[in-house]
Amino acid sequence: MKSKRMHKSKLISAALILTSLTLTACNPVGTIKSGLDAPVHPIGNYDTKEEMVYSDAGKIAGVINEFATPGGICKVRLTDAYFDVTLDEENATPYEAGYSYGVAINMMYPEYTSILEPYLFENILAAFPTIEDDYTPVQIRMEGLFSSLDEHYREEIKGLADGLNLTKHGIRPDGILSVEELMVGQMVPDALRHTACSGLSLWGEKTDTHDMIAVRCLEWSLGSENSMCKVNTVLHIKNHEKSITSIGFLGLFDVISGVSDDGVMAAMIDQYTEQAFEYEGKTCYSFAIRKALEEYTTAKDVASYMVKNSGNFTISHNVMVTDGKESYCAEDICESARLAGKGFPLLRDSNTPIFRELSWDSPDSLCIVNATLTRGNFDAMSGVSNNVVRFEKYNKWVKETPSFTVKAVKDMMTQEIVETDLNGIPVVQNVHRDNLTQMIIIDYHSGSVQVAFTGPEGVVDKPLFYEVVKIPPISVKER
Repeated sequence: MKSKRMHKSKLISAALILTSLTLTACNPVGTIKSGLDAPVHPIGNYDTKEEMVYSDAGKIAGVINEFATPGGICKVRLTDAYFDVTLDEENATPYEAGYSYGVAINMMYPEYTSILEPYLFENILAAFPTIEDDYTPVQIRMEGLFSSLDEHYREEIKGLADGLNLTKHGIRPDGILSVEELMVGQMVPDALRHTACSGLSLWGEKTDTHDMIAVRCLEWSLGSENSMCKVNTVLHIKNHEKSITSIGFLGLFDVISGVSDDGVMAAMIDQYTEQAFEYEGKTCYSFAIRKALEEYTTAKDVASYMVKNSGNFTISHNVMVTDGKESYCAEDICESARLAGKGFPLLRDSNTPIFRELSWDSPDSLCIVNATLTRGNFDAMSGVSNNVVRFEKYNKWVKETPSFTVKAVKDMMTQEIVETDLNGIPVVQNVHRDNLTQMIIIDYHSGSVQVAFTGPEGVVDKPLFYEVVKIPPISVKER
């Protein structure tokens, strides 16, 4: 045990040395590795020279067009930054809501199916690099996971397929979106796995109002020519006490990031535990996040639901959960990893002991990267500069700022230059990365939910933050 601990400490120390170089050194350090002639960028000040005067308030997106399907089941506002869609499931069945959504997509963005199909196969090939002409393994995986979903969600997706007028069946890259391909699209993180993210929540002495501010970075496959950046979507599903807002992409019913009308935010943040992917008898954690947001009204209950069901999910992951009063990371370890002794599911909060080799120096805050951090859990930090450097940057930034406003959070999260690659190889590890798809900030003091969307032009250093929905303010005075 002692030798393993020493080895782990050395690995983390090496990554921390890289962190200190990234943050402090100011001269070129040669090449990234032998064989590359071009020098790396100077390691040191990677602060962007671009300027943006932010405020606490979010920008209101300009509306280009708006319309509704018959009966008002699906209402759409096409803005200059994203699609704003409202589905009325209080006065329609799940199938009818899905059908109306499909009809609306065909009306407002007929290119949708031609964008989604090639994007799916980019992800399929990443998950199945040796696949050739027979996509049966993908179909088998999809069918098993689809059958595990609640009937409510299956009916929505079936209605969507009919509303989109999809008639082709099977999985084949022929430029025509099929029913089965649409189903695969509903569970990309569960069936194909392609995410990486981070999150930070601040409260108490760490915010000017003492009320919570939460920020979540979604890193996602942008698709060739940034295709998914053309379909950023805020989907409001109205269903009485189960009403939620999902921040994701057009035509998808799962929840990558979502907030309930009660103010609970939940967002997936990937992590690896080296286990083999399993789908038989498993279900989708993206839809479990949605179900938890619909069923529970507190962060603790939502996060506990995810931890309790972690053995049923295809693969390990983290879930960031906040509600203005509490903040958690659900460290969801899948069953095969748990049985192999590679980790254990757990609800982590700011008081949970983390790896001894790491230090988080600010109370009233919680940081999440692509790894479990609970002491004794699976170690995806040692030697993994992507995780260690981002964790250390968050730690340094939060420690240096006595207390935050929303404006200060925006300034902090966008201080870096996005393009820091040389020949496709990272020169430094950034928090503001070149596959950042959406950055979400929730100000619980005002109830403002703001999103910086990456558009077709790609990630920019200083994005605009749009207010996309209001939730009831949650103040420290109510605690």
